[in-house]
Amino acid sequence: MSHTPGRRIRQLFEEIYNKHDFDRAPEFFAPDYVNHQPGAAPGVEGLQTWATTMLTLVPDLSCSIEQMVEQNDRVMVYVRWRGTIGGTERELSQQTANLYRLRDDRITEHWSVFDYSSLTELGMTPPDQTTQATGEPDWNAGPGEQANMRLVQRVWDELMHQHKLERADDYYRQDYIQHNPFAAQSGSGLKGMKDFFAGLFQLAPDLVGDITQMIAQDDLVGIFCVWHGHEAASGDEVRLHTSDLLRVDGGLIAEHWDVMDYAAVARFGVSAGG
Repeated sequence: MSHTPGRRIRQLFEEIYNKHDFDRAPEFFAPDYVNHQPGAAPGVEGLQTWATTMLTLVPDLSCSIEQMVEQNDRVMVYVRWRGTIGGTERELSQQTANLYRLRDDRITEHWSVFDYSSLTELGMTPPDQTTQATGEPDWNAGPGEQANMRLVQRVWDELMHQHKLERADDYYRQDYIQHNPFAAQSGSGLKGMKDFFAGLFQLAPDLVGDITQMIAQDDLVGIFCVWHGHEAASGDEVRLHTSDLLRVDGGLIAEHWDVMDYAAVARFGVSAGG
């Protein structure tokens, strides 16, 4: 029975991850499945190895899909993972962004952004997530979706590369909603967004963000992005992999969610708690 890619991914999380039934993984993953997540063992066997490790650490691990974007053969999901760390009463809450490509109801490729900040407390050393393979946007989309993708490309070129924050008024709504708690410290609306990036670019003047993946559905555009630069005070290199989800309203960016690996920037004083 054939399913839409989005429905198949929902089944993956409901029937495999939440039920811990990883013996059924070959039903969902193609024999030539490629996991681009750095440090992951290859193929379906690698997924099963990861599951064994995680369920040893967090025996009651569960997950829920918080956001989904589906375009042709690809699906991006934001997932919240929860559980209790084995042998303790400590609660785990971890967020990931996952991008899947499917063929004939089976997953052939996977990219991800993991927030490793909660796992470093368990002794896990985060890999460099910025090395994942990149991909071109799929322009097989409706006119509105194509316009939204071009809007995001212009924003990343002019604001995130050229640091032309004065151009933000042409691309964002004044009542822009920011769901990243660290960025929201700079204030609400478009002014808060500009103040946040002004401060960020002062701390790391050469910081730029390169879009590595893009997917669009209706009023949503999801991207993976690699940020790189240097902290001005120390000269230390900043490298960060993020996923950003943007809602477009009337040709302007109206709302933003993201997943980022706070463990990669903890030494710069950035934390998930804001």
